[in-house]
Amino acid sequence: MYVGISPVRISFAGGGTDMPEYYLKHKGIVITSAINHFTYVTIHKRNDKMIQIFSPDFQTHTHPINLEKLQAEKGTELPIAIIKYLKYNKGLNLTLSSDVPPQSGLGSSSSLAVNLVNVISNLKNKKKTKTELAETSHYIEKNILHWPMGIQDEYIASFGGFKKIEFEAGKKKVTTVKINQKTSKELQENLLLFFIGSRQNTKILPTQLNNIRNNEEKTLESLELAKELAHTMYEQLKNSDLTGFGKLLNDGWFAKKQFSKNVTNEKIDRIYEKAIKSGALGGKLTGAGGGGHLLLYCEKSKQSKVLNEMTKLKIKQVKFNFETEGAKVLNLYNYANSK
Repeated sequence: MYVGISPVRISFAGGGTDMPEYYLKHKGIVITSAINHFTYVTIHKRNDKMIQIFSPDFQTHTHPINLEKLQAEKGTELPIAIIKYLKYNKGLNLTLSSDVPPQSGLGSSSSLAVNLVNVISNLKNKKKTKTELAETSHYIEKNILHWPMGIQDEYIASFGGFKKIEFEAGKKKVTTVKINQKTSKELQENLLLFFIGSRQNTKILPTQLNNIRNNEEKTLESLELAKELAHTMYEQLKNSDLTGFGKLLNDGWFAKKQFSKNVTNEKIDRIYEKAIKSGALGGKLTGAGGGGHLLLYCEKSKQSKVLNEMTKLKIKQVKFNFETEGAKVLNLYNYANSK
């Protein structure tokens, strides 16, 4: 049995500039970190050439069937596309699961893609580098499944850690954000994460991509600002300026709202305003927008008021820690044979 584990992420700044439609012309940068919530892939090899897929999150189960006859359903499009692309032609039972719900804004789909590519590549004894994992996963999602998306999620799921990732034509650069232990601990203690409901609006990223393709001035200006804020945030973190970091989250959120009119709504704006009035210094939605998780920066002395306000709104806090490791595979066949 093979077990794949891959982290999801929280993106702090620069989201949107990692879309190829943007960075191939203008360059992009994100500040992002893997966190200790994961996607899981479990594979049992079969003695025939049948494929069976279980996806509890989507309540999907495909009965054993030859790969050529396997039809994608909601929740199985990704594994089927990856199995076919990597030309894996042996039988397997495949189970997919995640610590976070679909459309959570934490990059779980791309984490799962990286996870699947990693496990199946290991099954074929053709291990990939971290960069190859990210690039292969993104290619399948973007060019085979035609999902509108950027590429930061695959990179952070593959590499793990707290990173600055820079994108341009023909080049990606992954740099560890070096924060001393005291600052890292304080930053983690001052970050609050809340689940406000899975994103329902599927038009956010397609609209943003169309705006980029059409050189829509407001969107391009907002993305340029998001990029500048990411560069500034990197310097703030290196200099342990957490107050500046918190305020910059707020600036980034207002820039993000200019990407597309669907990024936010009255409910989200109301929740955010109450959080700021209760003592949070800044915050943002963690993904494309329209729902998912709300990240807030709030000093410990002011957190009780924010938490009380979120409780009144019946919004659940999600506790997390930064995660240093990226995608990995446990080969339990080797473990069992070593006993």
